[in-house]
Amino acid sequence: MTTLAAFAANLRSSLQAAASSIDSQPGDNADFQRLILVALEDYSRRRPLPRFAELSLQAGRVVYDCPADLLLVQGFDWGRDAKARLQSWDDGWPGRLPDMRVMDAAGGRVLYLMPAASARQISLLGSAAPYRYGARHRLDETGSTIPPGDEPLVLLRAQAEAMRELAISHTVKPFQLRDGISATPRNGTPAYLHTVLMDEFERRVCQ
Repeated sequence: MTTLAAFAANLRSSLQAAASSIDSQPGDNADFQRLILVALEDYSRRRPLPRFAELSLQAGRVVYDCPADLLLVQGFDWGRDAKARLQSWDDGWPGRLPDMRVMDAAGGRVLYLMPAASARQISLLGSAAPYRYGARHRLDETGSTIPPGDEPLVLLRAQAEAMRELAISHTVKPFQLRDGISATPRNGTPAYLHTVLMDEFERRVCQ
């Protein structure tokens, strides 16, 4: 299983001559680990890790705790099956069901249900309300949740981030990337390489 240290070493190696312009502490991969984590955040937004969780609903309550790793809500299906089987004139018709949103609050992000579940709905459908969400991927020294087939994609995004930083620092020297990492031109300014690498990332992440 790939670790953050291994990812950072691969990134350093792939950047070849450009690596020395990024490495603020020679022999320390901290800068490359930082670039990998930036890439991981962007990758997670595009291909989040599927997660399941459950709320214990209370009548009239609209605010619930939000998982720390939640990026987006993918589905809140509580009561939808029952509602689909019934008509509005049936005794068991639950009425309008809540939608789930993520909102910012004073203490951090929360899950917000609108409208709040009613006592009647909870009596009909139960208080256990599972939901699906997309989470940030994990990459540390114990391992990773990135699918092996997507590891080159994260590395590609980290290369693009490295070129962006070099472009911001006004570096104009052409750099060379190792063959096989991507299908980009091997030479060019950091700004140009950032654009090409990001274009390739966008194309591949949407496949």
